[in-house]
Amino acid sequence: MVVTDGQVLTWLGRFIWPFLRITGVFLTAPFYGSALIPMRIKAILAAALAGALAFWLPVLPAFPGDPIAAIYQGIIQIGFGAAIGVVMQIVVASISSLGEVAGLAMGLSFAELQFQDVPGTTQVLYDIMSWAALMGFIALGGPIWLFAAIAHSFQGGTPGLAPAAWPALVAFGSSIITTSVMLALPVMAISLAINITVGLLTVFSPQLNLLTIGFPLLILGGLSILTASLGDLPGSIEHLLNTAVRTIAAMLPHG
Repeated sequence: MVVTDGQVLTWLGRFIWPFLRITGVFLTAPFYGSALIPMRIKAILAAALAGALAFWLPVLPAFPGDPIAAIYQGIIQIGFGAAIGVVMQIVVASISSLGEVAGLAMGLSFAELQFQDVPGTTQVLYDIMSWAALMGFIALGGPIWLFAAIAHSFQGGTPGLAPAAWPALVAFGSSIITTSVMLALPVMAISLAINITVGLLTVFSPQLNLLTIGFPLLILGGLSILTASLGDLPGSIEHLLNTAVRTIAAMLPHG
């Protein structure tokens, strides 16, 4: 039996095309892209997922044998997966930014922590909401939707992103601001009311200044309202996930 170069590249293509896109996803997606997961584990998981897709995907073209073409296609496929991962990262970042906006509103932005996942320090509320968003993302099946998006991205072949990919990605990126601000509105409203009240009190009683009365009231009031509004988080994460799936569908090529 003689095995030709074309046959080898065809067999290799069934594995390498999904492996490159999954590698791009692992660079940017929440949970998979976490620095807490060792790189060796990521590589094994990416290879396992690519191997599983190799038996399910339709017939894919042979991987280019020319080194220049292979490098070019590698960059395209990794960028494709990274763009899909960014869409899901926006879901988590939209909820995480709620903690940052609320912390700024209630004067709790000075409380910072440092984790392995980020290069610098981050606000405590930002970290708390990041973990809450990640847990909600996992509980609502976000990783499964992400893997399904990679699988269905090959229905149109192996080209790059669709022409509407970048406008759709930019439009969905605005959710980071709109969602975080809308969810933080109760905290911002109570913080404004407390600041106005303390400001009026200091006119008649200078002893009741911002440092002795204002900060404790801001933090207690803000945390109380934030805790009471956490019941809206599951619905918000589900809405963001549905929007993310529609955004990914608009980014996929249709062959």
